[in-house]
Amino acid sequence: MSKKALVGVYVFFFFMYFWGFNLMGNANAGLPIPWKRMFEPLDLTFYFYTVLTVALAHFMVFRPYFHRRPGWKLLLAIISLLVFFIFFRYLVEEILFPLFLGYGNYNANTSFRYYVIDNVYYGLIRIFIGFVLFLFDEMFRNLQQQATLKALNRKAELNFLQAQMNPHFLFNSLNNLYALALDKHPATADAILKLGDMMRYVTYQREELTGLDQELSYINNLLAIEQLRHDEPLQTVISVSLDAAATMIPPLLLVPLVENALKHGDLSDPEYPFRLEITKENGLLRISLLNKISGSVAEKGGLGLTNLRRRLSLLFQPHQYLFSTSTTNGLFRVDLNLPASS
Repeated sequence: MSKKALVGVYVFFFFMYFWGFNLMGNANAGLPIPWKRMFEPLDLTFYFYTVLTVALAHFMVFRPYFHRRPGWKLLLAIISLLVFFIFFRYLVEEILFPLFLGYGNYNANTSFRYYVIDNVYYGLIRIFIGFVLFLFDEMFRNLQQQATLKALNRKAELNFLQAQMNPHFLFNSLNNLYALALDKHPATADAILKLGDMMRYVTYQREELTGLDQELSYINNLLAIEQLRHDEPLQTVISVSLDAAATMIPPLLLVPLVENALKHGDLSDPEYPFRLEITKENGLLRISLLNKISGSVAEKGGLGLTNLRRRLSLLFQPHQYLFSTSTTNGLFRVDLNLPASS
């Protein structure tokens, strides 16, 4: 939900909570509106600490801690907010009010123990209201995120097609295939089949998740097609220590990493081959890529890595994944950790 919409929800909710129902009730009964009584000092403090507690519950308790584990952090945050509510209200209404206005909210004979117990109830009500508003906000945020992700995935697929299957790429690939055909090379048919499989994968893949084996098949075909442009063999090492067919990932997630290596890397050095390692550990899919840099390359990579970062931020919560890049001694490294899906 946008900030403007969220402010609108807060304004409407608190207007109805503080005044709306009373105003409608008085209007229906033909009674005058008690404007003066609605803005007495105790009423003003009631409005203030109610809005403050609800907002703190929404933004400082439930938003940062609701999805985190372990749950004791959320419980500790709720207890801390409850303690803050009780002592803040006591400071204002039972210490400052008697000091400056000559009266407080509670009877002077009220024990502190009773005050605390009574305000645990009132504090929990406000925290619960904050929780309801958080759920309302979260629902709309998720709907917006899903819509954005759907549009971004579609755009990523189209951009991917444009980047991969552009005329330059097809020209080079077909040119090499033509040369193989002239020589009646036995690899011609296999190369055409690989190119067809690549185009089929990027054209018809519409599922939210795809098998890791399909993604790796595309990558292997991509490397095979790229090899046609080089006389010397590409130095690549792909290590997969899991069941790729049973492991699911968002489609076209790894391809930009390989494309980045092909575009900016040197894959001809046997001492520093392109390495792609995929393992599964503690419920996480751990992916690492390492390649020698060809020339001067910015550490963060190109547009493909920027788009990948954006997709990851929409696919997963911030604490669910890790994506990092680094450059050391002429080597570019990418580390990507994701929740393992099967």
